[in-house]
Amino acid sequence: MSNLNLRKSHKLILFSVVLTSLLSACGGSSNGTTSEPVKRVENKLPSVAISSTAEVESGAEVRLSSSASDPDGSIASYQWSQKSGYGVTIRDKDQASASFTAPVLDTDDTLVFELLVTDNSGGTALDTFSIKVKRTVPENELPTVSISAPAEVEAGAEVRLVSAASDADGSIASYQWSQKSGYGVTIRDKDKANASFTAPVLEADETLEIELVVTDDDGATATDIFSVKVKRTAQSPSLYASCNSELARDVLDIYTQNKNFESKIALKKWLCSTPTIEDAEFTKSVSNIFSLENHDLALNEWKTAYCSEDDKNFADSKSSHVLLQNASESASSAWTLCMQNTSALACYATQKDRTMSDNPQSVVLTINVPADGGQLLNTDIITTNLTAVDSVPTTLESGVTNLNFNIDDVNSESHFELSGHVHNENVSCTYDVPLKPTIDANACEVLRAQSLAQGKLSERDYGYLKDTDQVPLFSAKDGNLIGHYPCALYSN
Repeated sequence: MSNLNLRKSHKLILFSVVLTSLLSACGGSSNGTTSEPVKRVENKLPSVAISSTAEVESGAEVRLSSSASDPDGSIASYQWSQKSGYGVTIRDKDQASASFTAPVLDTDDTLVFELLVTDNSGGTALDTFSIKVKRTVPENELPTVSISAPAEVEAGAEVRLVSAASDADGSIASYQWSQKSGYGVTIRDKDKANASFTAPVLEADETLEIELVVTDDDGATATDIFSVKVKRTAQSPSLYASCNSELARDVLDIYTQNKNFESKIALKKWLCSTPTIEDAEFTKSVSNIFSLENHDLALNEWKTAYCSEDDKNFADSKSSHVLLQNASESASSAWTLCMQNTSALACYATQKDRTMSDNPQSVVLTINVPADGGQLLNTDIITTNLTAVDSVPTTLESGVTNLNFNIDDVNSESHFELSGHVHNENVSCTYDVPLKPTIDANACEVLRAQSLAQGKLSERDYGYLKDTDQVPLFSAKDGNLIGHYPCALYSN
């Protein structure tokens, strides 16, 4: 073969090889078939949710829990982190559950946490959770308080109560003064740091206990109690004894004439509550109206046998009050002059509708400034359970002044204190309006039986009044029977 033909043959073979390679690269085959391309599968993302406590106290241990899943694989990793708020150290931050200690804070703060989860194909999911950390409330320190005042005062003196109160971690929000024991007084400025009262005029020394409760701005309280001894006025025993005794004589005369049952009650309250009475014959005349037969008991023995604790409570102005309601006008005037022998001021009250009315009772306060005493200046009237109907003047002229009041609660006692200045000297008077005085039920029968024995009641009238439990009402003019009223009005 010539060289030319050989070169052509080689070119032909080389061309065939190249063509075959190209066909193979294009997927060709000797039998004319082709292969399918491989499809790629898309990864599904995981999901995650955080659960924990929404609000915690400072210093509390807090657990962060998660719920994560991957629909086409598994969770490969967890990563907890804090996004905002006061910084804390997260424990187990690469686990499904983590924890931390809530910080101790002065103010409330909100901490935000994030959890990032990654699945086995690299897909991720994210959730955040907010937790409120409440501030630490420091334990409140209790306030302190102490009272300073005179330990001993004279009757009628003005007593000033001074307090020293403090609160180490705040301030004092309120003050409340009150009386715990002893003869009742009216405390002025009882919601202030300092208060005052007028010492009562008493027949015997007495100790008054005054309490102060202070409250701080967090509601905590502190209490102090202070005792003030009020010394009796030297003239008080003889003054009250003599003045009320003369008043009682007048009431006994009225009772003897008309057998008024209220007069009888007043006499018993006076006799039971008076410490000493010099006229033994007179006191026996009074005590005998409470029994059907005359007795020979000494006064103290009679008191033990006949006087209740309520009877003994009608001392001083209370005893005066029940007598004055039943005394004559001339006897009331004489009592006023008697009381003024050692004072520049005398006061008392008379009541209306004391037994029959359910409406607020009317009280007339009578104030007597002696004619030679001059004006009563800077008049101050402090009342308990009384509301003034008239305006209270700041100056009272010498002579008699009447002021009208209403009793607010008929089931409670009333009290007033009147003070002022006469010739630049402090003067005052105190007065109690007691509850409606009552008497034991046996007294009704004694009155009926005595009236029968004295011929003031017929057997028929006596039987009717006894059966209906009533007492007779006699005329003040001629002593004849004019009516009757139930004993229940005056029974305990």
